[in-house]
Amino acid sequence: MKKIVIILLLAFFVIALLPIVGNNLVENKLDDRLSTLSSYGFELSKAQTNSSYLSTKKHYEFLLKDSQKFIAYLKKYSDKQAPEYVKAALEGVLVGADVEYSNIPFMKEISIDIYPLRLSKKMVSYVKEEDLDFYSYLEKFLRSKGVLYHINYNIVSEDFDGFLKDIKESHTLKDGTKLTLNLLDATYSGNGELIAPNRLISHVKKINLEVDTQKTDIIFNLDGFSSSANFMSQGTYVNAGDLKSAEIMIDRDGEDILIKANEIKVNLSSNTQGDKAELNARTSLDKLSIKSDKFDVDMKDFTYDIALSELEKDSFEKLRVLISRMKISSTSSLEEEMKSAIVEMLSYGLKLNIAQLALENITLNKTQNLEGFDIELTLIVKEDSDLAKKIDRSPLLVAENIEMTTDIKLSNPLYEKLTKGLPATNMLKSLAKQESDGIRFKIVFLDGQFKVNGKAMQ
Repeated sequence: MKKIVIILLLAFFVIALLPIVGNNLVENKLDDRLSTLSSYGFELSKAQTNSSYLSTKKHYEFLLKDSQKFIAYLKKYSDKQAPEYVKAALEGVLVGADVEYSNIPFMKEISIDIYPLRLSKKMVSYVKEEDLDFYSYLEKFLRSKGVLYHINYNIVSEDFDGFLKDIKESHTLKDGTKLTLNLLDATYSGNGELIAPNRLISHVKKINLEVDTQKTDIIFNLDGFSSSANFMSQGTYVNAGDLKSAEIMIDRDGEDILIKANEIKVNLSSNTQGDKAELNARTSLDKLSIKSDKFDVDMKDFTYDIALSELEKDSFEKLRVLISRMKISSTSSLEEEMKSAIVEMLSYGLKLNIAQLALENITLNKTQNLEGFDIELTLIVKEDSDLAKKIDRSPLLVAENIEMTTDIKLSNPLYEKLTKGLPATNMLKSLAKQESDGIRFKIVFLDGQFKVNGKAMQ
């Protein structure tokens, strides 16, 4: 009997210790994450804890003191570099975080709310100078957690899901401009570090932005946006986006412009895991219309599918980094590096394939049906270690390294519209091949010889 009592007491003691042990486990994890934030440029300016036996609540405030460190951290996960004005806008931003978790060890999910509390000093100074009332509105909006990310995060598996708090705001500036912003039902999930996840899936039901000035009214609507991204490295990733509809309305001094697009799908991928690198991009759009007092254009079923393959990885990576640097600042020395990097990459050879560039139908002013077009292209650049020398001697020598096949199909009404009034119309007609469904140009460049529909061009 005593043994049973001892065992029961021991079991009770262990169970009673579980919340304490669990709290320590989570505390250690949080301490590790907080210590790494300092290396990203953040400083912990405030920390409060409210802990009970079974749960713990914490409040943190982080000041971004060194935006250079933060940008440097982000560059590990993206080839995009932030311009100087972005760095200045981040310096001094104050971010709040509320953390809540269970002290029971097997309850590994943490609830986190993250929200900006204050803009950077430079942004504050600029907004105050331009419109003091707008600054007061922004300050109140941020302090009320107007922009808030809620996250449920598993510190062991690093899986997470959450939402962005709905935003329904409207404000009139001192010059009479009325601003309206609505952002509804934004959710996300993924895996990895929250600031740079390995996988991220997001959905946004609606974004509405309206700018109403004395002379111009602009309305932007976006409905049904979703995206997914998988990042294995800067050079290997898969991104996909899907948009149900987008609409831009502009009314300037009585002249209206309306742009509408439906069912937009975008897929981008890059793979550097094999011997060669490969890039792929595909875009499709169900409908696009552009209407104004002067013109009316309706387009239907646009598709774009392109692949760039057989890329030598090291030269491709070198060019990718240079392109990223060029986005920030363009200098003559950087431009020369870019030219050399392009020649180096081409010297290893590559293949460009446009599987489809097509538009099923285009209609002008509701009455003129031009139908559409379909284009396919294959371009091969052969490997040549002497490519740079050939370019220096004569760029024409590069032609022997290139093979190209292009197939262009144009509807009859579109062909007539494009060639009407062109000086070279007669020459194009002599080369064009009339088929049952339109005009065709099959262009081949091989062994330095250029042919259109089998006819050699001098």
